[in-house]
Amino acid sequence: MVRNVCLGGDAATCVSNKPFPITRHLSMGFAAVSFSPSFELKGDASCGQCFELQFVPGGHTQGNYGGADPRLVGKRMVVQVTNTGNDVSGYDSFDIQIPGAGQGEFKDGCAVQFQGYRSGDFDCDRSYGGCQSIAGCNRLPPALQEGCRWRYQWFHWLSQSGKTDNPFINFRRVRCPRELVQITGTEPADDHNYPEVQIH
Repeated sequence: MVRNVCLGGDAATCVSNKPFPITRHLSMGFAAVSFSPSFELKGDASCGQCFELQFVPGGHTQGNYGGADPRLVGKRMVVQVTNTGNDVSGYDSFDIQIPGAGQGEFKDGCAVQFQGYRSGDFDCDRSYGGCQSIAGCNRLPPALQEGCRWRYQWFHWLSQSGKTDNPFINFRRVRCPRELVQITGTEPADDHNYPEVQIH
């Protein structure tokens, strides 16, 4: 097993593991997932599974804070699981991999992977929350900038006085689309048991 680059090893997330739009209403990408006990991911048996997320209305307990921007509601995203979210609190949480969105607890790996950049360049010096505007994406390496801009242009992050931030979703397992399989080379052995994603 190769040690994580954040812990002094050589293993790092591929720059291709970033979100990208398919249509105005459908995107694809990658995520770490923390499920409820009844739907628990179990290491190698679960890695590579794909899920279709549909963003739904609703806000969090702090008034109008968080939830989904109206322009995000009804949109869908298909993500392939590439990690388990053991540090994510709550059940059925999808931690979408988005460049510039904050490195969290592990903030040493990116600067090792991209020589000439410092850690703060990857999240605008905000380990939790990341860059606060699309202009901050210019600080990232060119290979990551489009994935960073997706957060503002398709996902509408922090639009309209705090939306979108941690939106609510409905989700289901689906057959991994070729767009994701071509990137990771991973296709679950039981994928034929699940429905194909409708591209529209």
